[in-house]
Amino acid sequence: MKISRKNLLFLLLLFCVHLVNAQTKSISGKVTDSSGFPLTGTTILVKGTKTATIADRNGNYNIKTEKGKTLVFSFMGFTSKEVLINNEENQNIVLDDNSVSLGEVVVTALGIKRDKRALGYASQELKSDDINKVNSANFVSNLTGKISGVQISGSGNGIASSSRITIRGDKSLNINNNGPLFIVDGIPINNNVYGVGGSSTSQTDLPTDYGNGASEINQENIESVNVLKGAAASALYGSRAANGVIVITTKSGKRSKGLGVSISSSFMTSEALRLPEIQGVYGAGSKQIYDAGADTNLGPRFDSGISLLQNGSSGYSVGQGQVLPFEFRYNLNDFFRKGSSISNSVSVSGSDEKTNFRLSYGKTTSEDIVPNSNLKRENISLNLNYNISDKWKLATVATYTKSSSDNTPVTGYGSQGVMYNLLWNHTNVDLDWLKDYWIVKDVKQNSMFGWGDNPFKIAYENINAFKKGRIFGNISSTYQISNDFSFMARIGMDNSNDFRWSRRPIGSSRYTQGMYREQTIAFTEYNADMLLSYDHTFGDFSFKISYGANSMNQYTSESKIEGQGISIPGIYNLQNINVMPIQSRNIYKKRINSMYSLANIGYKDYLYLDVTARNDWSSTLPTNNNSYFYPSASLSFIPTSVFEMNKNIDFLKLRVNAASVGNDTDPYRLVKTYSNGALAGTLTNPSSILNSNLKPEIATSYEAGIEVQFFKKRITLDMSYYITNSKNQIVGLDISQATGFNSNVINAGKIQNKGIEIGLGLTPIRSKDFEWSLNANFTQNRGTVKELTPGINNYIIAQGPNGGTIEARVGERMGDMYGRGYLRSPDNQIVYDNTGSPILDTKIKKIGNYNPDWMLGLSTNLRYKNLNLNALFDVRHGGKIYSMTNAIGMESGILAVSLPGRETGIIGEGVVKNTDGSYSPNTTSISAENWYYSNAFRRDNIEANSFDASYVKLREVSLNYRLSTKWTKAVKMQNVSIGLVGNNLALWTKVPNIDPETQAISGGTLLPGFEVLQLPSSRNYGIKLNASF
Repeated sequence: MKISRKNLLFLLLLFCVHLVNAQTKSISGKVTDSSGFPLTGTTILVKGTKTATIADRNGNYNIKTEKGKTLVFSFMGFTSKEVLINNEENQNIVLDDNSVSLGEVVVTALGIKRDKRALGYASQELKSDDINKVNSANFVSNLTGKISGVQISGSGNGIASSSRITIRGDKSLNINNNGPLFIVDGIPINNNVYGVGGSSTSQTDLPTDYGNGASEINQENIESVNVLKGAAASALYGSRAANGVIVITTKSGKRSKGLGVSISSSFMTSEALRLPEIQGVYGAGSKQIYDAGADTNLGPRFDSGISLLQNGSSGYSVGQGQVLPFEFRYNLNDFFRKGSSISNSVSVSGSDEKTNFRLSYGKTTSEDIVPNSNLKRENISLNLNYNISDKWKLATVATYTKSSSDNTPVTGYGSQGVMYNLLWNHTNVDLDWLKDYWIVKDVKQNSMFGWGDNPFKIAYENINAFKKGRIFGNISSTYQISNDFSFMARIGMDNSNDFRWSRRPIGSSRYTQGMYREQTIAFTEYNADMLLSYDHTFGDFSFKISYGANSMNQYTSESKIEGQGISIPGIYNLQNINVMPIQSRNIYKKRINSMYSLANIGYKDYLYLDVTARNDWSSTLPTNNNSYFYPSASLSFIPTSVFEMNKNIDFLKLRVNAASVGNDTDPYRLVKTYSNGALAGTLTNPSSILNSNLKPEIATSYEAGIEVQFFKKRITLDMSYYITNSKNQIVGLDISQATGFNSNVINAGKIQNKGIEIGLGLTPIRSKDFEWSLNANFTQNRGTVKELTPGINNYIIAQGPNGGTIEARVGERMGDMYGRGYLRSPDNQIVYDNTGSPILDTKIKKIGNYNPDWMLGLSTNLRYKNLNLNALFDVRHGGKIYSMTNAIGMESGILAVSLPGRETGIIGEGVVKNTDGSYSPNTTSISAENWYYSNAFRRDNIEANSFDASYVKLREVSLNYRLSTKWTKAVKMQNVSIGLVGNNLALWTKVPNIDPETQAISGGTLLPGFEVLQLPSSRNYGIKLNASF
C-alpha cells in the first residue's frame, strides 16, 4: 500500500508528540511545614528552566516536567528543598523552618524590618536562644558580654537591684541621663530608677533599690533584642534615643496546625559569689586587750587559751552573757543563706487564614541570699494579629506585670545596713547568738553595740516592701492603600503604679521611736504614631519613603508620707504614729511632639542610601528654643555583589554614616517652683537659678564600619569606629551662696567619645554531628571633656562617699574620680610624719577612672549531635573602684588583709620630709591600731581604698540536651530539651573582698566606681526544661 507524503508526515508528527508526552509528566502534591500546616505561596521551580508555579491556599500544587529534572521548593523563612523526579507523579513536601535566614532581617527604628545588608550603621541582634539560656531576675544582665559597645553593671543592692547600662560610653554630664531608650514592639517603655534614701552614706535614711523598669520584662517572651548603637541608627526615635536604643521584639503566633503549646521551667539555687575574707587570729578589743564594747578586732589572740565573759544563750550585751573560751566563731555564712528561684512559663499560640495569636503566662518566685528578702513576679502577655482583609491588618500587643517583695534590704554606710553591722562585729561572736534578736519584743533589740543594729533584726523587722502593677503595649492598624502606598497608625501605653511601705521598729539605733512610711509612684506614658510609606522599584532602583508623626505625653506622680514615733509597738500604720507625719507630693508632666521622614534608596542590591530627618517640639524647653531639628545619612556598599573577589570571601560590606540627635531636659527647669519642706505643710524656695533660655543638647556622630564573611561563614567580622560630640549640655553649675542660690542651670560643656567595636565569629569545626564555634565582642571607648563654660574648668557630676567625687575637668576623661589621698614626694613616694603615720594630702587628687580601658565578651559553643555546651566569659580590663568594705573592714580589723603588724607594728614604705626640704626613708614603726584604725586606711582616704577594677567572670554556662525526634514524636511533642545552667559562676580579680562589678546607689542614682557596703552578688546554678507540642 502506498502512503502519500502528506500521510507519512502526519504519522511522523504523531509519533513525535507521543514521544514528548511520554517524557513530560504532571507532578502534583502538597507543601507543608513540619507541623503539617500548608505553606501557601510556595514557589515550585523546574531547576535550570523558567517553568514555575505557586502552591495554592491549601498548599497544593501541580507542575509539568520531565523525568530526571529537579524541582526546587522555596518559601521565605524556610530551607529550600530540591527533589529529583523519577517515576513519581505525587510529591508531598515538608519544608524545615530556617531561623538563620530570618536572622538576616532585623527590626530597626519604628519597628521597621530591614534587610541587614542594607543598613549603613552598626546594630547587633540577639535571638531568643542567646538570651534565654539561663533565667535571671533581671533579663538585662543576660545581655552582658554578648554585644560590643554595651556596658552593663549590676548594683549589688539585693535581689531586685537595678542595672546600669550605657552604649558607647557616658555622653552626658547628668549621670542619670546616659542610659539607652528601651523599645518593646515599637513602643518606648520606662526604665527609670525610683529609689528611696537621699544619700549612699546617710546614717538616717539609707537607699533602697527597687529595680529598674526593663527588669520586669519576661525573658521567655522575647523573640529578639536589637541594639541600635549610634545616632544614625536611633535618630528616628527622637531625643530620648541620644544614648542608643535597645529594641525588643516579643514572640508572636506562628503558622501552625491547631494550637501550639510551649512550656519552660527552671529551678535555680544561689549563694554568695564572694564574701569578705574574715581573719580568725584576733578577737574583740584593742592593743591585744579584750574589750567587749570595742568596735575593733585588735584584741587578744585566739590561741591564748583564755576564757572571757562573752555573749551566750542569754543574748549579748556588754557585761552580760557567759564565760566561754575565747575562740574564733565568726562565719558570714551563718547570716547569708542559700537562695532559690523558680520560674515557670507557658504559652499557647495558633493561627488560621486571618488570625494568629500568642498568649503567655509566666511566674517567678525568688528567695534572696539575704534572709527574708524575696521577689515575686507574674506576667501575662497577648500578641494578636488579625487580617480584616487582604489590605487591612490589625495588631495588638499587651503585657501585664505584677511584681512584689516582702522585703528589699537597704545598703550604704549606716546602722540600717546589713554589711555595716556585719563588718563592725567581733570575730569571737557566733552569729547564731544574734538570731534571737529581741530582748523585749518590738521594743529592745539584742545588738552588739548601742549605735548598731542586729543584722537579723534588720532582715526580719526593718521592712522595705513593695507591690507594683504595670501594663504596657500597643494597638496598631496597617492599611495597604495600593501596591506602593501603605499607612500605619499606632497607639501605645506604658502605665505603672508602685506602692511601697517601710517600717522601723522601736529601739532601732537611728529611729529610736520607730518609723512608718508609705510611698506611691504612678507613671503613665502615651505614644501616638502615624506613618505613611511609599515603596516602589524603578528598574535597578528601589525606593522606600516614609513620613510620620509622633506625640508623646508623660505623667509622673510621686507621693510620700512618713511618720516617726510608733505608739503601740509592733503595729505599723499611719494611725499608730504619735508625731504629725510629713507628707509630700511631686507631679511631673512632659510632652514631645515630633514629625519625621525617612528615605531608603537601593541600587541593584549592592548600594543603599538612608536619609532621615526629625523635628521635636519639647515642653521642657522655652518657646523660642523648644524646636530642634536633626538629620542623619548612612551609606552601605557591598563590593562582593559588584566585583569578582577571592573565592574565600563570601560577603563584604562597607558602611559609613553621619547623624545629629537632639535632647531636652527634665520638666520645670525654666521657671521657679517650690519643693516640700522638712516640716509638715511647708515649702522651700528653689536652690537653683532656673533658665528660661535653655537650648537643646545636640549630639553629632560619625561612624565607619566593615562586615566580612569568609569560608562559607566560618569566619565573620563586624568592626566599627565612631566619634560622637555632645554639646550644649544642660547642667547646674555651683555658684556662690551669697547669691541666695547654690547653682545656676545653663548650657555648658562638650563631651567627645571615640571608640572601636569588634565582633568576631569563628567556626573551626562544622559537620553533621559536631560543631564548635567561638564568638568575641570587643569594646574600647574613651570619653573626653572638651569644654565646659568660660571660666569653669571642672564640674562635679556626682558626689560619692567620704568626699569622693565623679568630676568632669576640661581635657580629662569622662568618669574620672577624685578624692583625698596620700601626700607624696616628688618621686611619688608616700610621705610619713615623725610618728610613722602616713600624711593625708589636704588637696583633692585624681584617683582614677571608673570606666574600663576595654571590655571583651568571649563565648564558645560545642555541639555533639543533640548535646550543646555553651560558656561565656566576661572580661573588663582597667578602671578603678573605691571600696568602703575595705575601709571599714581595715578599721575594724575584721578582714584577713588587716593581720600584718598586729604585734610587731608596721613601718610604712615611703619617706619622711626633712627640715631642709630633702627626703629620707621612713624608719618609724606605728602600732597596728593607729595604722589600720586611724591612719592608713581611714575611710576618707579614697586613694588607699581604691583598686584596679579589672576582672574576668565566668558569666554563663549551659549544658543542654535536646531529645531526639524519635522520642518526642512518641509522646506527640515537637521539641523537648533539658539543661544544667548557671551564671556568675566564678570571678578572678585583684580587688579584695568584693565583686568589682558592683556600684553604690544614692536615691535613684547609680554611682559607678564606688562601693558603699553593697550586698554580695550571687552565684546561680540549676536546671532548665523546655518543651513544645
